[in-house]
Amino acid sequence: MISVIIPFYNNADFLRETLLSVAGQTISDWECVLVDDGSTDNSLQIVKEFAEKDSRFKWFYRPESLPKGANSCRNFGVKKCKGSHLLFLDADDIISTKCLELRENRMKDEDLIVFSTAHFSGNKEDGTDFFPGLKLNFSPIYYRNMFLDYSIPWHGSSGLWSKVFFERIGGFDPGLLRFQDVDLHVRALNEKEISFKMDYSTGYTSFYRKSLYHQKVTLEKRRFILNQAFIYASKMKKELDHKDFVWIEGLFVYILFRFEEVFSTSDLQKVNDLCDLIGEKKNAFSKEFLSMLKMYESFLTRPNRLRKYASYFFYRKYVWKKSKGI
Repeated sequence: MISVIIPFYNNADFLRETLLSVAGQTISDWECVLVDDGSTDNSLQIVKEFAEKDSRFKWFYRPESLPKGANSCRNFGVKKCKGSHLLFLDADDIISTKCLELRENRMKDEDLIVFSTAHFSGNKEDGTDFFPGLKLNFSPIYYRNMFLDYSIPWHGSSGLWSKVFFERIGGFDPGLLRFQDVDLHVRALNEKEISFKMDYSTGYTSFYRKSLYHQKVTLEKRRFILNQAFIYASKMKKELDHKDFVWIEGLFVYILFRFEEVFSTSDLQKVNDLCDLIGEKKNAFSKEFLSMLKMYESFLTRPNRLRKYASYFFYRKYVWKKSKGI
C-alpha cells in the first residue's frame, strides 16, 4: 500500500484541490496521512471534512516535542503511516487520477522510483516538464551530482519511496528549512546499494504548483534562503569527500547571482572556507565560479547593478557549459 504524506501549514487556498486529487484515485488501497504544523487558518477544518467522509484520510498534530517545520511533519507522518511505500506531497501539489495505480504497478523491490512531474502556475493542464530534456536512467551518482550542482532533476512529488529505505537513510533533516529535498536525494543516491530507476512512460503523475510564496521576492527572504544554503553546504562538507563536494559549486554560482543583493564579505569568506580554495584543491572548480569569487572580493565588493549583471553573465555561462558537458 502507498501512504501519501502531506504536511500542512495555512494552506487553505489549495489544500482542498490537493486532497480531492488524492480522493479521486482509481485504486482504493491507499492512505493519506496529514500532519498539521500549527495552522491558524481553516486548513485543519478542510482536512477534518475529508477525514470524516473517508477513513483513509488520517490527520495528526505535530508533537510539540518536535521542531516546527515540514520536515518534522513528514518524518512524523511516516512513523504514523501503515504503507510499505511513500509519496510525499506539498499541500498545494496535485496528482493525476491514476497516479497511485501507475506507480504501484511499477514498483517492485526498488528503493526509489522516479516518475514524471509537471510544474504549473494556473491550470495543471498547462503544465510543462519539471526538467525539460532530462536524460533518463543514468547512474544514481549522475543524478546525485545534479542535485549537488543545484540542477534539480525532479520534484519531491516525483518519487515513490520504499519506507524501509527512507527510514534507513534517516528521512528528512528537520534542521533544514530549505534545501531539504536536495539533501534527502543526495543522501539517497549516494547509497552504494540503492535500487533505483526512472519511469517516465506514464506521463505526468504529479503536478507541482509554483506558489505565490516561491514567486515573491524580498530581501528578508533572500537572506533566509542564503543562510539555509550555508547550513546545507556545511552539512555536505562533512558528509562528502572533497572530490564529490566540488559538485556543489553549482549551488554557489546560483546563490552568488540570485542573492547578490544580500551577499556580504562575510558570506564570501564562508564560501572560501567551505570550498578550501587554497593550493591544488582550487583547481577542481570551474573558471566561472572562481571568476565570480574574484570579482566579489576585489573590485565589486558591494551589491550594485554592475555586480548583478556580471553575476548573471557568469551564471548563464556556467549553466550553458554544464548543459553542453563542457
